[in-house]
Amino acid sequence: MAGISAQGLTFSFGGTTLTITSVQVNDTQDLIDGSHLGIGPNQRREFVGGFATDREVTVDYISTNILTAGASGALSITGPINFSGNATCASASLGGSVGALVSGSATFRVA
Repeated sequence: MAGISAQGLTFSFGGTTLTITSVQVNDTQDLIDGSHLGIGPNQRREFVGGFATDREVTVDYISTNILTAGASGALSITGPINFSGNATCASASLGGSVGALVSGSATFRVA
């Protein structure tokens, strides 16, 4: 099976399109221990899903504009990965050095 390159991704947040070099989408859910006294010795605990899931998107991008933490807007990723939703920027950073591109990193929490 051939792999899919991350090249060709289009990313936009709040109407701003960025050139991204890396993207990571994480889904997590709190699990509740549903174990009870009827479980015998050497048996495994039982876990049930919690009330909500957390979805987080982290991107590395090339730009001279820093994203603003706390800003909310529509997030869209198209290309080999397709993803969209309303998101809030949880953190953002931007930096550069001599001879390198100005690049940043941002993390979004998706509703």
